[in-house]
Amino acid sequence: MKTRLFSILSVMRFFMLPLFALLSLQINTTAFIVTEDHIPLIRQPRQINIKNYEVQVSIDKQIATTKITQVFHNPNNYDVEGKYFFPIPKNVSITNFTMHVNGEPLDAKILDKDTARTIYEDIVRKRKDPALLEYIGHGMVQARVYPIHAHSDLRISFEYSEILKADNGSIKYRHSLGSPPLDLLLPDPLPLSPGTRVLEKPHQKSKNILDKVSITVNINSEKNIVNLYSPTHELSINKSGLTKTTVHCTEENIGPFREFLLCYTVPQDEIGFNILSYKENDEDGFFLAMMSPNISKKDQQIVAKNIVFVVDRSGSMGGKKMQQAKSALQFCLQNLNEQDSFNIISFDDTIDQYKSGLVQASHNEVQQATSYVDNLYARGCTNIDGALETALQQLTSIDNPNMIIFLTDGLPNVGESNVTRIIENAKKRNRTNARIFSFGVGYDVNTTLLDKISLDNKGASDYVQPSENIETTVSNFYKKVANPVLTDLLLQIDGTEIKEIFPIDLPDLFHGSQLLVLGRYTNGGNVTVNLSGKQNGVEKQYIFATKFAENNINNDFLPRLWATRKIGYLIDNIVLNGKNKELVDEIIRLSKKYGIITEYTSYLVDVDAQEFTRNETSTDMIDMTCKSLCHASHDQVGKSAVMRAQNHQCLRESATVCNNYAKGAHGKSAQEKIRTIRNHTFFLKDGIWIDTDHTDASKIVKIKIFSDAYFEFANNNPDLTIYLALGKNIILKTDAGSIQIYDEKK
Repeated sequence: MKTRLFSILSVMRFFMLPLFALLSLQINTTAFIVTEDHIPLIRQPRQINIKNYEVQVSIDKQIATTKITQVFHNPNNYDVEGKYFFPIPKNVSITNFTMHVNGEPLDAKILDKDTARTIYEDIVRKRKDPALLEYIGHGMVQARVYPIHAHSDLRISFEYSEILKADNGSIKYRHSLGSPPLDLLLPDPLPLSPGTRVLEKPHQKSKNILDKVSITVNINSEKNIVNLYSPTHELSINKSGLTKTTVHCTEENIGPFREFLLCYTVPQDEIGFNILSYKENDEDGFFLAMMSPNISKKDQQIVAKNIVFVVDRSGSMGGKKMQQAKSALQFCLQNLNEQDSFNIISFDDTIDQYKSGLVQASHNEVQQATSYVDNLYARGCTNIDGALETALQQLTSIDNPNMIIFLTDGLPNVGESNVTRIIENAKKRNRTNARIFSFGVGYDVNTTLLDKISLDNKGASDYVQPSENIETTVSNFYKKVANPVLTDLLLQIDGTEIKEIFPIDLPDLFHGSQLLVLGRYTNGGNVTVNLSGKQNGVEKQYIFATKFAENNINNDFLPRLWATRKIGYLIDNIVLNGKNKELVDEIIRLSKKYGIITEYTSYLVDVDAQEFTRNETSTDMIDMTCKSLCHASHDQVGKSAVMRAQNHQCLRESATVCNNYAKGAHGKSAQEKIRTIRNHTFFLKDGIWIDTDHTDASKIVKIKIFSDAYFEFANNNPDLTIYLALGKNIILKTDAGSIQIYDEKK
């Protein structure tokens, strides 16, 4: 029996979201065999996925040139052909577009948004997949790619330029790293002999994960670059002077809806200050205030500080831990400024001091102190209360910043051992507003003790796990606080009502660092910002004129970032001070509304839809969260306690929209059932993506997917198409009520 093989050509697609420059690629192929007696046989080839994805960006005086390089592999035994699409972001003027395949130039067509709309909508209608709806209203670049050789790699690169606009003084670059699954784009049908019947196997979704993404951004500015910040990624920053900077980040296994956002400011003032804001209709707005010193270290006025190093030398600190702690102390000593005053206190069951009081950090004094540290050895028990009391007695002046760096690996077992009283004593004895920075080494530390002491005294706590290096952790921290620029900060904003600011107590501002303050406001418009603090005992004041958005949802990461900070604050309050039903209810509400999953609310992804959409939080949900939080408040020592303490710190100091729990295995599993798109968060419930703003009391209109009414709704509401692209079964809350998109097959 003779057979004829027909292979429908594969199609590749590449997309970018508006402003976010969102990348998504999917390859699908469908092949089939038609026999002489017209009985179809179907074979599904292996799909083609991205092996590597690299983004290189050069920003020169607000002109951003982006070069994207992708490597694909064809695992099939035959060549395939593809169509390459690049949606042009709205309100972005792209110039100098070039494209290469395996180093050879490739012709590409640039289509206007009306022509592109027809293509997008036609694909959605034919292939029954809503993923392309979000691009309606965008222009398009289109190219034909052939061949992709069997068992071979294909390298595609393209480059384009755009002008970056300043948003209230902040320059922003956006690029996205994943999108919803996309359907197969079929070419024109193959010519078949008369009477031939063709049966297509239903298309198959390709892998929706990018294996590896590398992003490098080089910034060249005419003015100093400050407030360099990404709310989406942790950056590696390499500064070449004040006007040139390179940032880099690498991620693996990137899922859908991931974006890269980079912000920076080029200010004129001594303190670089900038505000990003977000406000939707009549609701209270959100703001992010960024501030950073705008001066080189050599031009900076040195602020003399008083610092006491308190190190645990009890028996459990023996061996490698003691050696690393000594190296960390010696690093700090070698990096003191000559104007600083310092002392060292070592403790076990007794308290020992380098000197009877603070001494100036002269070269000779630092060398003697280094020798003192060399001679420390581990022995005895742990008198934490006595060590802190001695350290605080050293700090008597309020003219200069006062700091204590406290390092321990154990529990109090000599002198005062009651944790509550030690915390109370530290706060009562701190008469000079000293900052206490605590480091817990290993798992045998009381996390409540260290966290509470630091939070009560305007410091911070951190933990060094057994696999980590004490010297690295402490040294990296000290680099950040070595050079205070402005202390005892106060932030006042006139022109609108400000509420729910985090952090509640502003930390000091140091050279080479920046402070991020998140809050809410009532009315948009022009405001005056007054930032004040002390510099060498002298009051300093900086006044900035800026504007809060009146109705602007471009900075849509702000609500979720603010909510992350607030949840961290509420969790700290409960764990450190005891259960509070109102605070627990607020944690659940914020977690649902903004899709922020912690170890205390991970169950939200599994409750049924009816429970999830209730107007009020059920007693069962409150009890479940309370039980988890109460367990955390009592479980203060051990590996799990240290891990939780680090998660809490990540939440309350969050600079990105991700938290430590979400990065872990359990958190990633939970996050797969959550999507945050612009100002809406969706949870997957019973196969339906449900908007967290929808309640069971909401008015709801049902629309069958891919019906005429569905496309009419999409065309009449272009701002909502990005939500429709989420899937075939969605409940979306709009100003007019809730819309349910449903698939009758569901």
